[in-house]
Amino acid sequence: MSDLPPPRKRFGQHFLRDANLLRRIVAAADITRHDLVLEIGPGRGALTELLLEKAAAVVAFELDRDLAKWLEERFADARWRLYTGDVLDADLTSCLAETRALFGLPAAPVKVVANLPYNVSTPIVEKLLASQSALTDIVVMLQREVGWRLAAAPGTREYGYFSVIVQAHCDVERLFDVPPGAFHPPPKVMSSVVRLKPRVPSLLPPDLEAMFRRVVSLAFEQRRKMLGGSLLRLGLERSRLLAALAEAAIAPECRPEALSVEAFIRLARALACHGGLDEKGRLE
Repeated sequence: MSDLPPPRKRFGQHFLRDANLLRRIVAAADITRHDLVLEIGPGRGALTELLLEKAAAVVAFELDRDLAKWLEERFADARWRLYTGDVLDADLTSCLAETRALFGLPAAPVKVVANLPYNVSTPIVEKLLASQSALTDIVVMLQREVGWRLAAAPGTREYGYFSVIVQAHCDVERLFDVPPGAFHPPPKVMSSVVRLKPRVPSLLPPDLEAMFRRVVSLAFEQRRKMLGGSLLRLGLERSRLLAALAEAAIAPECRPEALSVEAFIRLARALACHGGLDEKGRLE
């Protein structure tokens, strides 16, 4: 077997080595022999090994080519498929279909279990949200502050754009924290394991997604500003904006951190009645 590549800082590699915590992560995902598991950043395969004991098969993405080669050798006889490259560039739908076909799992539920690279955890979560209809459960480890934002409630300091977007699509639960000493090499931050359970159906209709994201983005760009002012950047006349706010039962002096996810969806729906968005994100 090839020599084990060392951790590489440029890939943000911190390998979880605490056996008890690894088992807790796998237990949290409640994996069965009917499940196909998607792992992002398998590292040295400590989590992969436990997943293979429970799942029907595992499909993984590894950016580090040297590490990917080492993993291919380690799990040469296992029921797993490794894609070498950046998961952010991958067509997850096609990759999952290929893996299902490879192992004869046409209807296997897909669960995500991963220790995400902290420097790209947010765009990875966004990508998983885009594929949420294909996923039944997402259990990921990420920087603790990111976990706080994912699960934040209205009225808290951590509540913001990412909280609202994720919670529109998933129920979020922070499971447990992981100290730096559980990794090699130890990161400089605390970590958290979080479960994202895709909502079926989603609170947000697909045809409202673009308006919803634009409204939430504008609202939190100036989070201390009242919505009656910040949302004027949609290009809507003030009288029509006030009418949409009233229709959504939201006071114009309300600030974004006070709004629930459901309130933002009501507001997006009311604004959508006034037209679609142009290329600059303004109402046409």
